[in-house]
Amino acid sequence: MARILIFDDDRDLRDVVRTILEEAGHEVQDAADGYAGVEMYRADPADVVITDIRMPEKTGNEAIMELRTEFPEVKIIA
Repeated sequence: MARILIFDDDRDLRDVVRTILEEAGHEVQDAADGYAGVEMYRADPADVVITDIRMPEKTGNEAIMELRTEFPEVKIIA
């Protein structure tokens, strides 16, 4: 299945989404903000990124622009 990276500052929401995706057979990692998420993606790219838009440190929009610049092929759900 897919490797998925979740960026969201809401820990409870990250946990719910992670549980659903892992039960479906996916490998999931998560980050509490766009800054940490982009760093995680750089270190170990995922098949898909799921991101919140409003987050501290770096918003989802900022993270998306940065990822698209460095990794034009990245698949993102916002």
